[in-house]
This record gives sequence, C-alpha cells and structure tokens, in this order.
Amino acid sequence: MDIQTLKYYVCVAESLSFTEAASQTGVSQSAISQQISELEKNLGTQLIVRNKRPLQLTWAGKVLFEEASILISSSEKVLKKVQLAANGTTGYLSIGFLGGIEKVFLPQAMRDFRNLYPDIYGSLHQYNWAEINEALMKEELDVGFTLSHRLKDFPDLVGKSLRSDVLCVVVHHSHPFASQKTIDVSTLAKEPFVMFTRKADYLLNDLTYTICAEYGFIPNIVNQSRDLSALLFMVEAGIGIMIIPGPVREVAGPELRVIELSYPNRYFDVMVAWNRNNVNTSIPLFVEHLASYPHKTFLDN
Repeated sequence: MDIQTLKYYVCVAESLSFTEAASQTGVSQSAISQQISELEKNLGTQLIVRNKRPLQLTWAGKVLFEEASILISSSEKVLKKVQLAANGTTGYLSIGFLGGIEKVFLPQAMRDFRNLYPDIYGSLHQYNWAEINEALMKEELDVGFTLSHRLKDFPDLVGKSLRSDVLCVVVHHSHPFASQKTIDVSTLAKEPFVMFTRKADYLLNDLTYTICAEYGFIPNIVNQSRDLSALLFMVEAGIGIMIIPGPVREVAGPELRVIELSYPNRYFDVMVAWNRNNVNTSIPLFVEHLASYPHKTFLDN
C-alpha cells in the first residue's frame, strides 16, 4: 500500500465514480480500477461495491476512506515541512550574544525575523567573548555576535561585519578620567584593574595584558569575575577600572563612563559569525535579514 494508491482510492470514495476519479487524477479509469482491485487483494477485503450506481463503499471501505484521508493529509504536511526545512524557512536557530551592542538592534530584529519566518524558532544565549567563539566552533550555537579581533584563531568561523568600534576603558563617573574623551594607555599604569578570569574569557584577558605590556607595565588586577555585570558593578563601586570593547557601553549603567582608548590597534569589527560547516539552512536567512537591518551607528554614542 502506497500513498499514491490511497490517493486514487480517496478520489474514488469521494466521487463514488471511477469515471470522475479518472478525470480528476488524469489517470485512465482502467488503471485506477486495477490499482484499487490490487489494494483490495492486499487487504483481503472488498472496499467498493461496483455493481451499484453510484458506487458504494463497504464498511471496511468507509474505515479506509477516513484513515487514508488522515494519512494523506499527514504525508502532505510532512512533505511541506521537509521542503520548508530544505530552503530554511522552518527550523530552529540557537543565537549567542555578548550582551553589549546587540541590545541596540537584536530584540527588534528578532521580532521582525519571526514575522517574516514564523516557523523558524530561535533561542538566545549570553556568552563571554571567548565562550561564544568556542560554542560556534562546536556548533552549540548556529550564529553568534562576536568581535573580529583574533577571529582567525577559530578557523571554521566565518562572518559578516556589522559595524566598527573601538577599545575603551570604563570608569566610575567620579573618577578623574571621567571627563576625558580619550585616554592614553600609559596613564593607566597605576590604576587598579578588574577583569574577566582567563578561564571565563581568555581573549579579553590576554588583550588587556597585551595592551598594557606594549606600554611597559603589567595591570594591577585587584578583582576578577567570569560575569560582565559583576565586573561593571565593581567599577561602579570604585574597586577598579576595566578595558572593554566599546559595545559594552550599551549595558553600562548611568554611573559609569566609557572612554575610548588612544591606542593604535583600537579598532575592530562587531560581527555576526557562524561555523562554515553548519548545515542549518536557516542561518543564511537570518544573516541576510540582519545585514539589511537598519542598525544604529555604534560610534554615535
């Protein structure tokens, strides 16, 4: 028993006419009659009383009509889902974010994307910088928002730039540096620092040490955490300052000042990235939607 034979049978059962079924399906009357005779043989029971006009269904024929109609409808839904999945218009996306610049556009972009593709379901997960790249490498995430600095250390990742931004220092608004528009790295030599633990985010941890080393000092680390909100709380409490990527300005509270570093390599790109080996067909749709989205200019702040 196959779906096509059941479709022929349902067509006959609905019209109670081999002639009408042949007209609707574009198959000869004799071919349809032969298919149904074979079906009756396989099932070991009569389905249609042929010497009646119009045709009549036996009790077994009526049961098959009801069940076959359900089965055909289900098979069509399955085929539609497979076709939608093949072109990416149905499925699931796991999206990672850093908790900074995405605040400007991601919530609205996600709502608009769901309106365009209501059968693609997405989940959001916050990571630190190094964690998000590693999760993309392992395909624990489908797409993620990350930074271009050292992206080449993750050879399977590819991405598109959304905007350029700068490295900054975050201080409390009462700090002597708070009124400055830019800060020279050398002036930070005697400042207490807070930063991510290396295990939590070795990319930003290493970057902080590298920047300071280029200016001849080792940062005085007074506290560490794996959580960005905890580190910003420490800065707000006056425990120390922190070198951060500029997008963090979007989540810095009103008590904090985010000041650009006067540093030769301060520019980097904020990117949407994914693993080149990931076969999730919804990824290109999301990236295309994101690329056309009217992002706020990050450097306007």
